[in-house]
Amino acid sequence: MRILKFIGVTIGTLLLVFFIVFGFNLDALVTLSENSDDLQEGQQWVPKTTSLKGLTEYIAANPERVAVVSRSTVNADTTISYGGNEQHTMGTLSNFFLIATYARLVEADSLDPDELIPLTQIDRYQLPYIDASNHTDAKTSLTNKGVLREGKAPLDALVRTALVFNDLAISDYLFYKLGQDNISTTFEQLNLQHTDHPLPFSGLYITINPAVTGTTFQPHFETLTAMSEQAFQDTVLANARRYQSDSLYYKKISDTFKAAQGLSMQFRHRRDALSLFPQSTASELSELMVRLQQNELISPAVSKRIKSIMDWPYERQSLNSDFTYYGALYDNRMGLLNGLDYGASTYSEEPFGQAVFFDSLQVAFWFHMSSTLMHQDYQQRLMWDPALREATMQQINK
Repeated sequence: MRILKFIGVTIGTLLLVFFIVFGFNLDALVTLSENSDDLQEGQQWVPKTTSLKGLTEYIAANPERVAVVSRSTVNADTTISYGGNEQHTMGTLSNFFLIATYARLVEADSLDPDELIPLTQIDRYQLPYIDASNHTDAKTSLTNKGVLREGKAPLDALVRTALVFNDLAISDYLFYKLGQDNISTTFEQLNLQHTDHPLPFSGLYITINPAVTGTTFQPHFETLTAMSEQAFQDTVLANARRYQSDSLYYKKISDTFKAAQGLSMQFRHRRDALSLFPQSTASELSELMVRLQQNELISPAVSKRIKSIMDWPYERQSLNSDFTYYGALYDNRMGLLNGLDYGASTYSEEPFGQAVFFDSLQVAFWFHMSSTLMHQDYQQRLMWDPALREATMQQINK
């Protein structure tokens, strides 16, 4: 009887999280019915991971889905490296390279951070129902901060807001504002070997949506995975450009996404399609965090400007009792939870650079983790909680 009660509570929690994410309406009920099988995936892990110690057991049991690299800049013996060389989807972690390019250009006086950008230009990049609430929240924040002038926002405010709210529309605007050549120069200066270049999110989502080509997920996904990396990138870039330049195509795509209320795909398919997005490794990204922390990323001035943009969680999440300083980027989308961060705790003052990926997660388990932003809590505590570091080491050493 107690087991049945526990199962009931677990399922009830998943349903509550589902309705919080997708809304209490008829369309949400239809979505729930269509994805009922997907919502069973990984359910056995939900009761086992009610604590971060339980999460370390999941990490050890699912090496293909997880990568954790936590580097101390002063004590190599405390470094944790698990799956560090395996490639995983970055999602909005790719924004780090937009930030780095932005900081580099501003410090070189090639870009004006005070330039006013019309929000209507940003809106053009927003696909219907694709993280649309993030874009709305970002614009509301800009309004509340009082930085808007006749519907225009300073470029610097847009960059900072994009990170806090994971606004894909602002990310795409910055991708084109900064220019691919400048982004490529940043990659060369960072000497990256295992990290894909960013791609516009509008182009990515247009490309992976089977409704755009009038087909279903499986044959569409097989066609995309059969492409060469260059051919896929070219397709994404072409679709993104056309969405901006061709008014008829813009209307067709917008209508397609509105009709399906986003992607015409089940939950597990949305997760699987993320494997086509740009990827990197926890090892390479954590090394960038170490260099950033030491003010050795491109230049001291560029490093300091990047850190001034990434330190948003320090105040917004009231972390000043646990950290002397802290900065991060996170992402959270179906099946994917990841982050890269740097910081030093108030307890040990030991500085760390980290990158953590939870990738291609089972659907039910993803809902469980994302509902409490467990991955963010895990990364932050990994810097200041010796017991969690020890539990992680014990599990991965098994």
